[in-house]
Amino acid sequence: MMQRPFTLALLGNPNSGKSSLFNLLTGLRQKVANFPGVTVDVKVGRMSLAGTAVRVVDLPGAYSLYPNADDERVVLNVLANPNDPNYPDGVVYVADLTNLEKHLLLLTQIRDLGLPVVLALNMADIAEREGLVIDEEKLARRLGVPVVRISARDGFQVDRLRALLERMVREPDAFRAERPFYPLTPKEQAVVRRMQREVVPEREEAPYRLLLWAHHLHELPFLSEEQRRAAAAIVAEEGFQPLRHQIEETMARYDAFLPLIREVVRKAGSGENSLTDRLDAVLTHRVAGPVIFFAIMFVVFQAIYAWAELPMGWIETFFAELSAGMKRHLPQGWVTDLLTDGVVAGLGGILVFIPQIAILFFLISILEEIGYMARVVYLFDRVL
Repeated sequence: MMQRPFTLALLGNPNSGKSSLFNLLTGLRQKVANFPGVTVDVKVGRMSLAGTAVRVVDLPGAYSLYPNADDERVVLNVLANPNDPNYPDGVVYVADLTNLEKHLLLLTQIRDLGLPVVLALNMADIAEREGLVIDEEKLARRLGVPVVRISARDGFQVDRLRALLERMVREPDAFRAERPFYPLTPKEQAVVRRMQREVVPEREEAPYRLLLWAHHLHELPFLSEEQRRAAAAIVAEEGFQPLRHQIEETMARYDAFLPLIREVVRKAGSGENSLTDRLDAVLTHRVAGPVIFFAIMFVVFQAIYAWAELPMGWIETFFAELSAGMKRHLPQGWVTDLLTDGVVAGLGGILVFIPQIAILFFLISILEEIGYMARVVYLFDRVL
């Protein structure tokens, strides 16, 4: 029987740079953008580390192991099932160094699964331009995982990451956290003990993985009906409330790592405000912000009417000619009147608005893509 190659998973939030790093490590080319359809399926490549063939899996971007989208369900189904063909022997967790607060929740969950992990802090080049300084050693010590700053865009320190991965292939146990980041509550411990004893007595599972089973027992296709029934009985008998415990766990994790981020990440005195910071100061200003918003909306709606006028005229002309042609070639009567004055006129009256709707959605999607709509939400949060 052929030995399974070492499987290395790239994990992280959407837009963290996983796909760029995947390309650097494997040499494969793929689209590097967060458009619909990108990284929704598992991408696989190969590389060599210390003379060992390594299978590299680029899993979909996810924010948490409590899924709200299909992308996150793919990640959950892989990490919750040690028998999954894409289950990793090691993990490179890719996080945006300039926005760590939003990126560490999933990392703390993955390390609690007992997997060997390296934290790759991506976008180090942008962080440097913004004057951000990070204490890598302190972060690594407190998180219990090796940390390396990289830039997948220009390859900065990717060789150092490769050296860590070569060591991971040889000594995976050295990359496992010694203790869980999130200590289970007494209720969760009781559920986990019974899950181990009654659901999978044949092998020992990581406590946090069993907790995920209890949370998602109806969403995990690899569980047998017998296992599902046993887990459901445990959840009911122990009075375990998945949603409440999920909220409490998430808050506890944030309460643990947010102060850590404030300790290890600081802005150097010489660092200039980035263009984004300067734009934020203007776009979210108490006075200037609303003025800019209404000006942009005015331009958007003016553009809708100006740009849509020509295609709307084409549509109106087409249906007018179609109706006139049908009246010329069809015999007079109620059927012809129904088709020309009812069906065709009604269809034309609806389709004539398509150019306006298409232009509106196009312009709004541009504003959302560049991040302006997020600033609008922040700007009007106090009003709402």
